[in-house]
Amino acid sequence: MNKKIFIRFIFFAAILSAMFTGCTGLRKLSDGEYLYNGTDIKYDSIALLSNRNDVQRQLSDLIKSPNTKFLWMRPFLSLYNMVRKPKKEKGIRYWVKNKLGESPVKMSNLNLPQINSAMINRLNNLGHFHATSKYEVNTKRKTAGIVFQISPNQPYKIKQTTIPQGESNLIKKIGKIESETLLKPGDRYSLKVIKNERVRIDKFLKNNGYFYFSVNYLLFDADSSSGIRQINLDLKIKPDTPTISKTAFTLDKIYVFDDFSFEDYHPDTTFINNYYYISNKNTFKPNTILDAVFLRTDSLYSRQEHYNTLSHLMGLGIYKFVNARFIISDTINKKMDAGIYLTPEKKMSIGAEINAAIKSNNYAGPGLKLSLKNRNTFKGAELFSINLSGSFETQYNGEYQGETSYEIILDGTLSFPRFVPLRFNRNQSAKYVPKTTINVGGGLYSRIRYYELHSFNVTLAYSWRSSERITQQFRPIDVNFTNLVKSSDEFQDYLDDNPTIKRSFEEQFIVGSGYNITYSNLYLQNNRTNFLISQSIELSGNLMNLITTNVHGSPPTSDDQHNILDVPYSQYVRLRNEIRYFFRIGKKDQIGIRLINAAGVPYGNSSTMPYVKQFFVGGTNSIRAFRARTVGPGSYSPPDTLSNVYIDQAGDIKIETSIEYRFPIYGYLKGAVFIDAGNIWLVNEDDKRPGGKFDSKTFYKEFAVGSGFGIRLDFSFVVVRFDLAFPLRKPSLPEGERWVFNKVQLGDASWRKNNIILNIAIGLPF
Repeated sequence: MNKKIFIRFIFFAAILSAMFTGCTGLRKLSDGEYLYNGTDIKYDSIALLSNRNDVQRQLSDLIKSPNTKFLWMRPFLSLYNMVRKPKKEKGIRYWVKNKLGESPVKMSNLNLPQINSAMINRLNNLGHFHATSKYEVNTKRKTAGIVFQISPNQPYKIKQTTIPQGESNLIKKIGKIESETLLKPGDRYSLKVIKNERVRIDKFLKNNGYFYFSVNYLLFDADSSSGIRQINLDLKIKPDTPTISKTAFTLDKIYVFDDFSFEDYHPDTTFINNYYYISNKNTFKPNTILDAVFLRTDSLYSRQEHYNTLSHLMGLGIYKFVNARFIISDTINKKMDAGIYLTPEKKMSIGAEINAAIKSNNYAGPGLKLSLKNRNTFKGAELFSINLSGSFETQYNGEYQGETSYEIILDGTLSFPRFVPLRFNRNQSAKYVPKTTINVGGGLYSRIRYYELHSFNVTLAYSWRSSERITQQFRPIDVNFTNLVKSSDEFQDYLDDNPTIKRSFEEQFIVGSGYNITYSNLYLQNNRTNFLISQSIELSGNLMNLITTNVHGSPPTSDDQHNILDVPYSQYVRLRNEIRYFFRIGKKDQIGIRLINAAGVPYGNSSTMPYVKQFFVGGTNSIRAFRARTVGPGSYSPPDTLSNVYIDQAGDIKIETSIEYRFPIYGYLKGAVFIDAGNIWLVNEDDKRPGGKFDSKTFYKEFAVGSGFGIRLDFSFVVVRFDLAFPLRKPSLPEGERWVFNKVQLGDASWRKNNIILNIAIGLPF
């Protein structure tokens, strides 16, 4: 054998040997020690399990997970073994060893008899009484695995549930909801369902005057002697339940302190609509505050109305703290007084926000936002805000380095904590505050050397929450006016040569309405899975069409447009759907998926969608491997002669999806790996943008795909995001050459410069 080949063979064998021995994490185990390698749970009869997945999950939760393994290796355990023990619980060595690394999970760390007993107890809780469990430890070299052998026995089922009979008001109250019990005859016995039934009864009682009652006063006696594997459940009130807890209280006097303070507080009291209204400075209209109080004199105390009152008062947006206190005022007549203490926010506030942006199109620059808020404009908890914002950007790199753009936006918003002109129905309580919002604003957008665009908008919107998960908004009035006030010769030549794009920039009125509904459980942060579904629809120009058709005597067409104030109005329908789905892997790792599909269809008075209502793909919150708004439409590729024109690629149809794996690194430092895909298309054919029209048979071949990884600084109140991305598929290339992942050359400086995009942004992409 050649000497050089022999040396290489020995070297390679040494590396393999190190990988097999060192990365297994076993070398630091003492004699007689075994590394825990996992558990297998077997059953005598799976058919006896009433819900196999539920049983398997609950039993598996009782067992500690072994060290993370990849193929034959335990890389994190190996890392833990490689790093010497630090002298202090801080510093880079401590972080590497204890945060990145994993300490060994040894068999000696597991209390197997205790785990075995816990499994039997868990099976009993699931109705598998008299179940048995035994375990066996199997060793191999320096590792050990556990096999649990479960004999579950056939589960017990509920034969009947009885509620005690008696003359007390408490027993009678419980009897009224007996038919709604969660414990149905024939159902498998479940301790969890029994607990939920106790909570249901407790909730009912607290909403019917029993302020001092507790779920701990309820218990169920189980009698298994009534039949073969059948069980009777008897509800009982504990004998030591205090008398006060078995008493239903009626509200007597209700005091509302609308500007409570511990300092220099000398209020006046006014009796209004059966409330003692107490105010020091008389800042608020009493009816505004009292309309949010759902507790009633001479009615039974209700925990639901209690919480609805607190939620509604906080939703007004004028209070920093909202508290309620209840005191027994008449023991004999079973009455209690209520005090609602409200601490206001500052009425006026001024804010300033300075930011800087670095965009994926090589533009960067500062931004400034000034805001003024009045939280009680007309003494009815109305919120009036004025915002003035502006930004300046310059291209710091690229062919046209030094080119600049700027924008200035001024808008004012007036928000009412009710439906205007409708008055809130005080006889029907609500946990959430409905809002009416009026917004008026305008903006100036300038791309120096190219164009200057002015816009003006007026919106009337009603928003409300139907439940914790459902939010809705209806915009009966949504008016937008855009005007291209000036353009350079270069940009005008481009528009003249692209009539479809020119029409989207033309001066026009957008007069329409819209509706949006969002269903989300993202507020449940401890859930294993979370999701958001948002759907919206916009209609524009239909009312204007009806008016102008009556005036002109004939309907408009895209070639014979009707005008309002000598300006054509837009007519279209626009739909947008978005789904976000998140699921956890382990305790802190998470996978997020987003899907967006949207479409805008012009008709009647319009042949194209307005530029401000079109869709775009590419950028920090889109497909991050492509510069902002540069993808599409379809397979269209702008010719090099257009490279000096600042024009976004826009479309009428959008499909976009992202998959992102998010994981913690250390403290506020988080990481992510992602893949983005999508594109935009045109509804109608455009000869100047070949390949841009949507085709149901070929659209899937025109997706842009990008991938990358990111670092996030998560400070809870703000997330600073750095995402590095590169393209995997470019739809503008000829078919058959669009996949470019085989051309990825991370070590090539020229390739990195032309393909890798650094996205810097505030907040997560979705």
